[in-house]
Amino acid sequence: MKTTYPLIFILAAFFFVMPRQGFAQMLSPDKISYSIFVNDRFDFMNDFYDSGKRNFKEDLNLHVLYVDPAVTVSLGPYLQAVAEVDGQFIYELGDSRINRDIDLLNGYLKAVIPGAQWMSVAVGQQSLSTAGGFIYDDESPTVRYRADLERGFDLPLKFDTLISRIKKNSPYVHAELKYCFSLLESGSFIYGYYRDRSNSIARIYNALEFDNLYKSRSKTQWFGLSMRKFLGNVLMRGTALYETGTAHLLPKKLTAAEREFRTRGYLLDLNFDYSLNDRCTLTGFFFMASGDSRPQHGALNTFFAINPFIDKTNIFFNGGIDSQFSSDNVGIGGKQLAGVITPGLNVDIRLNHRIEMKFTGAYLFTQRTAAGQGRVYGWETDCTAYYNLRDNVQFFAEASFFNPGAYFRHQTGRQTNQSTEFLFGISYLFGN
Repeated sequence: MKTTYPLIFILAAFFFVMPRQGFAQMLSPDKISYSIFVNDRFDFMNDFYDSGKRNFKEDLNLHVLYVDPAVTVSLGPYLQAVAEVDGQFIYELGDSRINRDIDLLNGYLKAVIPGAQWMSVAVGQQSLSTAGGFIYDDESPTVRYRADLERGFDLPLKFDTLISRIKKNSPYVHAELKYCFSLLESGSFIYGYYRDRSNSIARIYNALEFDNLYKSRSKTQWFGLSMRKFLGNVLMRGTALYETGTAHLLPKKLTAAEREFRTRGYLLDLNFDYSLNDRCTLTGFFFMASGDSRPQHGALNTFFAINPFIDKTNIFFNGGIDSQFSSDNVGIGGKQLAGVITPGLNVDIRLNHRIEMKFTGAYLFTQRTAAGQGRVYGWETDCTAYYNLRDNVQFFAEASFFNPGAYFRHQTGRQTNQSTEFLFGISYLFGN
Protein backbone atom coordinates (compact mmCIF):
# COMPACT_ATOMS: atom_id res chain seq x y z
CA MET A 1 0.00 0.00 0.00
CA LYS A 2 1.36 3.37 -0.98
CA THR A 3 1.64 6.03 1.75
CA THR A 4 2.24 9.77 1.58
CA TYR A 5 4.27 10.56 4.72
CA PRO A 6 4.30 14.39 4.33
CA LEU A 7 0.49 14.36 4.29
CA ILE A 8 0.36 12.34 7.51
CA PHE A 9 2.65 14.84 9.24
CA ILE A 10 0.53 17.77 8.01
CA LEU A 11 -2.70 16.19 9.23
CA ALA A 12 -1.17 15.25 12.59
CA ALA A 13 0.06 18.80 13.15
CA PHE A 14 -3.31 20.22 12.12
CA PHE A 15 -5.28 18.04 14.54
CA PHE A 16 -2.79 18.72 17.35
CA VAL A 17 -3.14 22.51 17.21
CA MET A 18 -6.90 22.62 16.52
CA PRO A 19 -9.10 23.44 19.52
CA ARG A 20 -11.40 20.62 20.64
CA GLN A 21 -14.56 22.56 19.86
CA GLY A 22 -13.22 23.35 16.37
CA PHE A 23 -12.43 19.68 15.81
CA ALA A 24 -15.95 18.64 16.80
CA GLN A 25 -17.46 21.27 14.51
CA MET A 26 -15.26 20.09 11.67
CA LEU A 27 -16.61 16.54 12.01
CA SER A 28 -20.25 17.59 11.82
CA PRO A 29 -22.17 15.66 9.11
CA ASP A 30 -22.60 18.71 6.87
CA LYS A 31 -18.81 19.02 6.65
CA ILE A 32 -18.24 15.48 5.41
CA SER A 33 -19.07 13.89 2.07
CA TYR A 34 -18.35 10.23 1.38
CA SER A 35 -18.87 7.52 -1.20
CA ILE A 36 -18.22 3.80 -1.46
CA PHE A 37 -17.97 2.20 -4.89
CA VAL A 38 -18.09 -1.60 -5.17
CA ASN A 39 -17.53 -3.58 -8.37
CA ASP A 40 -17.89 -7.37 -8.37
CA ARG A 41 -17.11 -9.14 -11.65
CA PHE A 42 -16.11 -12.38 -13.35
CA ASP A 43 -13.51 -12.10 -16.12
CA PHE A 44 -12.73 -14.92 -18.59
CA MET A 45 -9.71 -14.30 -20.83
CA ASN A 46 -8.71 -16.91 -23.38
CA ASP A 47 -5.79 -17.14 -25.82
CA PHE A 48 -4.30 -13.77 -24.90
CA TYR A 49 -0.87 -12.87 -26.25
CA ASP A 50 2.10 -13.81 -24.04
CA SER A 51 4.95 -11.48 -25.06
CA GLY A 52 7.55 -13.56 -23.20
CA LYS A 53 6.61 -16.88 -24.81
CA ARG A 54 5.48 -15.18 -28.06
CA ASN A 55 2.28 -17.16 -28.40
CA PHE A 56 -1.46 -16.81 -27.92
CA LYS A 57 -1.80 -19.27 -25.05
CA GLU A 58 -2.51 -17.06 -22.04
CA ASP A 59 -5.74 -18.10 -20.27
CA LEU A 60 -7.02 -16.54 -17.07
CA ASN A 61 -10.38 -16.92 -15.33
CA LEU A 62 -10.89 -14.49 -12.46
CA HIS A 63 -13.39 -13.42 -9.84
CA VAL A 64 -12.52 -9.84 -8.87
CA LEU A 65 -13.93 -7.69 -6.07
CA TYR A 66 -13.03 -4.00 -6.27
CA VAL A 67 -13.82 -1.61 -3.39
CA ASP A 68 -13.21 2.15 -3.51
CA PRO A 69 -14.15 4.22 -0.42
CA ALA A 70 -13.62 8.00 -0.58
CA VAL A 71 -14.21 10.85 1.87
CA THR A 72 -13.85 14.64 1.71
CA VAL A 73 -13.79 16.68 4.92
CA SER A 74 -14.20 20.46 4.97
CA LEU A 75 -11.65 21.78 7.48
CA GLY A 76 -12.75 25.38 7.13
CA PRO A 77 -13.74 27.94 4.52
CA TYR A 78 -10.45 27.50 2.64
CA LEU A 79 -9.22 23.97 3.37
CA GLN A 80 -10.32 20.43 2.50
CA ALA A 81 -8.90 16.97 3.24
CA VAL A 82 -9.47 14.27 0.63
CA ALA A 83 -8.86 10.54 1.11
CA GLU A 84 -9.56 7.65 -1.27
CA VAL A 85 -8.36 4.05 -1.16
CA ASP A 86 -8.94 1.29 -3.68
CA GLY A 87 -8.71 -2.38 -2.85
CA GLN A 88 -8.74 -5.18 -5.38
CA PHE A 89 -9.17 -8.80 -4.30
CA ILE A 90 -8.50 -11.28 -7.10
CA TYR A 91 -9.45 -14.93 -6.90
CA GLU A 92 -8.26 -17.08 -9.79
CA LEU A 93 -10.87 -19.75 -10.41
CA GLY A 94 -9.43 -23.16 -9.63
CA ASP A 95 -6.84 -21.68 -7.26
CA SER A 96 -7.39 -21.22 -3.52
CA ARG A 97 -5.14 -18.15 -3.26
CA ILE A 98 -6.46 -14.58 -3.19
CA ASN A 99 -4.25 -11.76 -4.43
CA ARG A 100 -4.78 -8.43 -2.67
CA ASP A 101 -3.81 -5.07 -4.07
CA ILE A 102 -4.58 -2.03 -1.88
CA ASP A 103 -3.47 1.45 -2.94
CA LEU A 104 -3.90 4.98 -1.67
CA LEU A 105 -5.36 6.78 -4.66
CA ASN A 106 -5.85 10.14 -2.99
CA GLY A 107 -4.66 11.47 0.35
CA TYR A 108 -4.12 15.19 0.14
CA LEU A 109 -4.96 18.63 1.49
CA LYS A 110 -6.51 21.16 -0.85
CA ALA A 111 -6.51 24.88 -0.03
CA VAL A 112 -8.04 27.78 -1.91
CA ILE A 113 -6.24 31.11 -1.59
CA PRO A 114 -8.04 33.53 0.76
CA GLY A 115 -9.09 36.61 -1.19
CA ALA A 116 -8.46 34.76 -4.48
CA GLN A 117 -10.65 31.68 -4.37
CA TRP A 118 -10.15 31.09 -8.09
CA MET A 119 -6.73 29.65 -7.17
CA SER A 120 -6.09 26.38 -5.31
CA VAL A 121 -3.14 24.30 -4.14
CA ALA A 122 -3.25 20.55 -3.37
CA VAL A 123 -0.45 18.66 -1.59
CA GLY A 124 -0.21 14.89 -1.08
CA GLN A 125 -0.93 11.62 -2.86
CA GLN A 126 -3.10 12.37 -5.89
CA SER A 127 -4.67 10.38 -8.72
CA LEU A 128 -3.54 12.01 -11.98
CA SER A 129 -4.43 11.82 -15.66
CA THR A 130 -2.20 14.09 -17.76
CA ALA A 131 -2.70 14.84 -21.46
CA GLY A 132 -5.89 12.80 -21.39
CA GLY A 133 -4.01 9.88 -19.85
CA PHE A 134 -1.65 9.53 -22.85
CA ILE A 135 1.43 10.55 -20.82
CA TYR A 136 0.54 9.50 -17.27
CA ASP A 137 -2.46 7.88 -15.60
CA ASP A 138 -1.68 6.80 -12.05
CA GLU A 139 -1.33 8.10 -8.50
CA SER A 140 1.78 9.60 -6.91
CA PRO A 141 2.93 12.21 -4.32
CA THR A 142 2.16 15.57 -5.94
CA VAL A 143 2.01 19.32 -5.45
CA ARG A 144 -0.63 20.77 -7.77
CA TYR A 145 -1.62 24.38 -8.47
CA ARG A 146 -4.75 25.38 -10.39
CA ALA A 147 -6.06 28.80 -11.42
CA ASP A 148 -9.39 29.67 -13.07
CA LEU A 149 -8.71 33.10 -14.59
CA GLU A 150 -12.29 33.38 -15.79
CA ARG A 151 -13.44 33.60 -12.19
CA GLY A 152 -10.61 35.92 -11.19
CA PHE A 153 -10.23 38.27 -14.17
CA ASP A 154 -13.06 37.35 -16.56
CA LEU A 155 -10.52 35.78 -18.92
CA PRO A 156 -11.48 32.43 -20.53
CA LEU A 157 -8.26 30.75 -19.34
CA LYS A 158 -7.53 27.91 -16.92
CA PHE A 159 -4.03 26.97 -15.73
CA ASP A 160 -3.02 23.63 -14.22
CA THR A 161 0.51 22.68 -13.20
CA LEU A 162 1.94 19.93 -10.99
CA ILE A 163 5.18 18.42 -9.74
CA SER A 164 5.03 14.72 -8.96
CA ARG A 165 7.48 12.03 -7.84
CA ILE A 166 6.90 8.95 -9.98
CA LYS A 167 9.69 6.90 -8.44
CA LYS A 168 12.78 7.67 -6.37
CA ASN A 169 14.83 10.39 -8.10
CA SER A 170 12.31 10.45 -10.97
CA PRO A 171 10.36 13.75 -10.86
CA TYR A 172 7.63 14.64 -13.35
CA VAL A 173 6.53 18.20 -14.14
CA HIS A 174 3.36 18.89 -16.10
CA ALA A 175 1.66 22.14 -17.12
CA GLU A 176 -1.47 22.85 -19.14
CA LEU A 177 -3.00 26.16 -20.25
CA LYS A 178 -6.61 25.89 -21.45
CA TYR A 179 -8.53 28.47 -23.46
CA CYS A 180 -12.32 28.03 -23.29
CA PHE A 181 -14.11 29.04 -26.49
CA SER A 182 -17.46 28.14 -24.91
CA LEU A 183 -18.92 25.78 -22.32
CA LEU A 184 -18.13 22.69 -24.47
CA GLU A 185 -15.29 23.98 -26.67
CA SER A 186 -11.69 24.50 -25.58
CA GLY A 187 -8.07 24.31 -26.64
CA SER A 188 -5.08 23.44 -24.44
CA PHE A 189 -1.32 23.80 -24.68
CA ILE A 190 0.51 20.95 -22.91
CA TYR A 191 4.06 20.65 -21.58
CA GLY A 192 5.67 17.81 -19.64
CA TYR A 193 9.14 16.99 -18.36
CA TYR A 194 10.33 13.71 -16.84
CA ARG A 195 13.74 12.72 -15.49
CA ASP A 196 13.74 8.94 -15.43
CA ARG A 197 16.00 6.81 -13.23
CA SER A 198 13.99 3.59 -13.50
CA ASN A 199 15.39 2.14 -16.76
CA SER A 200 12.29 2.81 -18.88
CA ILE A 201 14.21 3.56 -22.08
CA ALA A 202 16.48 0.56 -21.50
CA ARG A 203 13.46 -1.77 -21.38
CA ILE A 204 12.35 -0.51 -24.80
CA TYR A 205 15.87 -0.73 -26.25
CA ASN A 206 16.54 -4.19 -24.79
CA ALA A 207 13.27 -5.47 -26.26
CA LEU A 208 14.26 -4.18 -29.71
CA GLU A 209 17.68 -5.81 -29.43
CA PHE A 210 16.26 -9.05 -27.95
CA ASP A 211 18.78 -8.91 -25.11
CA ASN A 212 19.01 -7.56 -21.56
CA LEU A 213 22.18 -5.55 -22.06
CA TYR A 214 21.48 -2.14 -20.55
CA LYS A 215 20.04 -0.04 -17.78
CA SER A 216 19.29 3.61 -18.52
CA ARG A 217 18.97 7.20 -17.36
CA SER A 218 16.96 9.61 -19.48
CA LYS A 219 15.33 13.02 -19.72
CA THR A 220 12.14 13.48 -21.74
CA GLN A 221 9.96 16.44 -22.71
CA TRP A 222 6.48 16.51 -24.25
CA PHE A 223 4.89 19.35 -26.18
CA GLY A 224 1.24 19.07 -27.14
CA LEU A 225 -2.05 20.56 -28.18
CA SER A 226 -5.52 19.32 -27.19
CA MET A 227 -8.75 20.59 -28.77
CA ARG A 228 -12.53 20.27 -28.41
CA LYS A 229 -14.40 22.05 -31.21
CA PHE A 230 -17.73 21.72 -33.01
CA LEU A 231 -17.50 21.39 -36.78
CA GLY A 232 -21.14 21.90 -37.68
CA ASN A 233 -23.00 19.07 -35.92
CA VAL A 234 -19.80 17.07 -35.31
CA LEU A 235 -17.77 17.42 -32.12
CA MET A 236 -14.07 17.04 -32.83
CA ARG A 237 -11.86 15.93 -29.92
CA GLY A 238 -8.15 15.68 -30.55
CA THR A 239 -4.74 15.46 -28.86
CA ALA A 240 -1.35 15.77 -30.56
CA LEU A 241 1.90 15.16 -28.65
CA TYR A 242 5.55 15.44 -29.66
CA GLU A 243 8.14 13.77 -27.45
CA THR A 244 11.87 14.52 -27.44
CA GLY A 245 14.71 13.69 -25.07
CA THR A 246 18.07 12.07 -24.45
CA ALA A 247 18.98 8.67 -23.03
CA HIS A 248 22.17 7.29 -21.52
CA LEU A 249 22.52 3.51 -21.68
CA LEU A 250 24.74 1.90 -19.04
CA PRO A 251 25.90 -1.66 -19.80
CA LYS A 252 24.98 -4.56 -17.53
CA LYS A 253 27.49 -6.83 -19.28
CA LEU A 254 31.15 -6.31 -20.14
CA THR A 255 30.44 -7.14 -23.78
CA ALA A 256 28.31 -4.00 -24.18
CA ALA A 257 29.53 -0.41 -24.43
CA GLU A 258 27.92 2.75 -23.08
CA ARG A 259 25.61 4.49 -25.51
CA GLU A 260 23.90 7.84 -25.73
CA PHE A 261 21.17 8.73 -28.20
CA ARG A 262 18.17 10.94 -28.71
CA THR A 263 14.60 9.86 -28.23
CA ARG A 264 11.79 11.33 -30.27
CA GLY A 265 8.26 10.28 -31.05
CA TYR A 266 4.75 11.51 -31.62
CA LEU A 267 1.15 10.62 -30.82
CA LEU A 268 -2.09 11.68 -32.48
CA ASP A 269 -5.61 10.98 -31.24
CA LEU A 270 -8.66 12.22 -33.19
CA ASN A 271 -12.33 11.58 -32.43
CA PHE A 272 -15.41 12.79 -34.31
CA ASP A 273 -18.75 12.48 -32.48
CA TYR A 274 -22.01 12.72 -34.41
CA SER A 275 -25.43 12.24 -32.79
CA LEU A 276 -27.93 10.59 -35.11
CA ASN A 277 -30.63 11.26 -32.49
CA ASP A 278 -30.88 11.51 -28.71
CA ARG A 279 -30.37 7.73 -28.42
CA CYS A 280 -27.55 6.96 -30.86
CA THR A 281 -24.09 8.51 -31.27
CA LEU A 282 -21.45 7.53 -33.83
CA THR A 283 -17.77 8.20 -33.12
CA GLY A 284 -15.13 7.75 -35.76
CA PHE A 285 -11.62 7.69 -34.31
CA PHE A 286 -8.02 7.62 -35.49
CA PHE A 287 -5.14 6.87 -33.11
CA MET A 288 -1.43 6.80 -33.98
CA ALA A 289 1.72 6.42 -31.89
CA SER A 290 5.15 6.31 -33.52
CA GLY A 291 7.37 3.26 -33.37
CA ASP A 292 10.80 1.93 -34.27
CA SER A 293 12.07 -1.40 -35.54
CA ARG A 294 15.71 -0.79 -34.56
CA PRO A 295 17.34 2.42 -33.24
CA GLN A 296 19.38 3.87 -36.08
CA HIS A 297 21.48 7.00 -36.56
CA GLY A 298 21.55 7.61 -32.80
CA ALA A 299 17.78 7.98 -32.28
CA LEU A 300 14.92 5.91 -30.82
CA ASN A 301 11.60 6.83 -32.43
CA THR A 302 9.15 4.81 -30.34
CA PHE A 303 6.76 7.17 -28.53
CA PHE A 304 7.57 7.08 -24.84
CA ALA A 305 4.99 7.69 -22.09
CA ILE A 306 5.41 7.20 -18.35
CA ASN A 307 2.32 5.14 -17.51
CA PRO A 308 -0.44 5.80 -20.04
CA PHE A 309 -4.04 4.64 -20.25
CA ILE A 310 -5.50 4.12 -23.74
CA ASP A 311 -9.10 2.96 -24.09
CA LYS A 312 -9.52 2.61 -27.85
CA THR A 313 -10.18 -1.14 -27.66
CA ASN A 314 -10.72 -3.61 -24.84
CA ILE A 315 -8.04 -6.24 -25.57
CA PHE A 316 -5.22 -4.69 -27.59
CA PHE A 317 -5.25 -1.53 -25.44
CA ASN A 318 -6.84 -3.05 -22.30
CA GLY A 319 -9.56 -0.43 -22.43
CA GLY A 320 -12.49 -2.52 -21.24
CA ILE A 321 -14.52 -2.50 -18.05
CA ASP A 322 -11.77 -4.28 -16.13
CA SER A 323 -9.23 -1.54 -16.82
CA GLN A 324 -11.60 1.13 -15.46
CA PHE A 325 -10.70 -0.21 -12.03
CA SER A 326 -7.25 -1.71 -12.55
CA SER A 327 -4.47 -2.14 -15.09
CA ASP A 328 -3.76 -5.65 -13.79
CA ASN A 329 -4.66 -7.40 -17.02
CA VAL A 330 -2.91 -9.84 -19.34
CA GLY A 331 -3.80 -8.26 -22.67
CA ILE A 332 -1.48 -7.01 -25.38
CA GLY A 333 -1.57 -3.59 -23.79
CA GLY A 334 -0.97 -1.48 -26.89
CA LYS A 335 2.73 -1.07 -26.07
CA GLN A 336 4.03 -2.30 -29.38
CA LEU A 337 7.55 -1.07 -30.13
CA ALA A 338 6.80 -0.74 -33.85
CA GLY A 339 4.10 1.82 -33.02
CA VAL A 340 0.42 1.54 -33.80
CA ILE A 341 -2.13 3.08 -36.16
CA THR A 342 -5.78 2.44 -35.35
CA PRO A 343 -8.78 3.71 -37.32
CA GLY A 344 -12.10 2.62 -35.89
CA LEU A 345 -15.76 3.29 -35.14
CA ASN A 346 -17.78 3.40 -31.92
CA VAL A 347 -21.58 3.13 -31.82
CA ASP A 348 -23.22 4.18 -28.55
CA ILE A 349 -26.91 3.28 -28.20
CA ARG A 350 -29.27 4.11 -25.36
CA LEU A 351 -32.25 1.80 -25.79
CA ASN A 352 -34.13 3.35 -22.85
CA HIS A 353 -33.37 4.94 -19.50
CA ARG A 354 -32.06 1.61 -18.18
CA ILE A 355 -30.21 -0.10 -21.05
CA GLU A 356 -27.10 1.23 -22.84
CA MET A 357 -24.84 -0.52 -25.35
CA LYS A 358 -21.54 0.27 -27.04
CA PHE A 359 -20.03 -1.41 -30.11
CA THR A 360 -16.44 -0.90 -31.26
CA GLY A 361 -14.69 -2.03 -34.42
CA ALA A 362 -11.01 -1.26 -35.03
CA TYR A 363 -8.29 -2.19 -37.51
CA LEU A 364 -4.77 -2.16 -36.00
CA PHE A 365 -1.44 -2.07 -37.80
CA THR A 366 2.13 -0.92 -37.19
CA GLN A 367 3.32 2.64 -37.68
CA ARG A 368 6.85 1.51 -38.58
CA THR A 369 7.56 -1.41 -40.91
CA ALA A 370 9.41 -4.09 -38.96
CA ALA A 371 11.92 -6.10 -40.93
CA GLY A 372 10.75 -9.67 -41.51
CA GLN A 373 7.35 -9.04 -39.92
CA GLY A 374 3.90 -8.21 -41.17
CA ARG A 375 2.34 -4.80 -40.63
CA VAL A 376 -1.14 -5.84 -39.53
CA TYR A 377 -1.74 -6.46 -35.82
CA GLY A 378 -5.30 -7.54 -36.49
CA TRP A 379 -8.98 -6.69 -36.10
CA GLU A 380 -10.82 -6.16 -32.85
CA THR A 381 -14.55 -6.14 -32.20
CA ASP A 382 -15.96 -5.22 -28.79
CA CYS A 383 -19.45 -5.07 -27.32
CA THR A 384 -20.33 -3.63 -23.92
CA ALA A 385 -23.79 -3.47 -22.33
CA TYR A 386 -25.12 -1.79 -19.18
CA TYR A 387 -28.40 -2.27 -17.34
CA ASN A 388 -29.18 0.34 -14.67
CA LEU A 389 -31.34 -1.42 -12.12
CA ARG A 390 -31.38 1.75 -9.98
CA ASP A 391 -29.50 5.03 -9.96
CA ASN A 392 -26.76 3.44 -7.86
CA VAL A 393 -26.89 -0.21 -9.05
CA GLN A 394 -25.71 -1.30 -12.49
CA PHE A 395 -25.29 -4.68 -14.19
CA PHE A 396 -22.75 -4.87 -17.01
CA ALA A 397 -21.35 -7.34 -19.52
CA GLU A 398 -18.57 -7.22 -22.08
CA ALA A 399 -17.58 -9.45 -24.99
CA SER A 400 -14.39 -8.71 -26.95
CA PHE A 401 -12.68 -10.49 -29.85
CA PHE A 402 -9.22 -9.89 -31.28
CA ASN A 403 -8.21 -11.62 -34.54
CA PRO A 404 -4.39 -11.56 -34.94
CA GLY A 405 -2.95 -10.42 -38.28
CA ALA A 406 0.28 -10.96 -40.19
CA TYR A 407 2.45 -9.20 -37.59
CA PHE A 408 1.73 -11.86 -34.96
CA ARG A 409 1.91 -14.73 -37.43
CA HIS A 410 5.55 -13.80 -38.01
CA GLN A 411 6.12 -13.28 -34.25
CA THR A 412 4.63 -16.65 -33.26
CA GLY A 413 5.54 -18.83 -36.23
CA ARG A 414 1.94 -18.65 -37.53
CA GLN A 415 0.59 -20.15 -34.31
CA THR A 416 -2.16 -17.65 -33.53
CA ASN A 417 -5.59 -17.96 -31.99
CA GLN A 418 -8.46 -15.53 -31.66
CA SER A 419 -8.20 -13.76 -28.31
CA THR A 420 -11.49 -13.49 -26.45
CA GLU A 421 -12.64 -11.84 -23.24
CA PHE A 422 -16.02 -12.28 -21.58
CA LEU A 423 -16.77 -10.24 -18.51
CA PHE A 424 -19.89 -9.61 -16.45
CA GLY A 425 -20.73 -8.27 -13.02
CA ILE A 426 -22.48 -5.65 -10.93
CA SER A 427 -21.52 -2.20 -9.58
CA TYR A 428 -22.84 -0.39 -6.52
CA LEU A 429 -22.36 3.25 -5.53
CA PHE A 430 -23.24 4.46 -2.03
CA GLY A 431 -22.79 7.95 -0.65
CA ASN A 432 -24.37 11.05 0.84
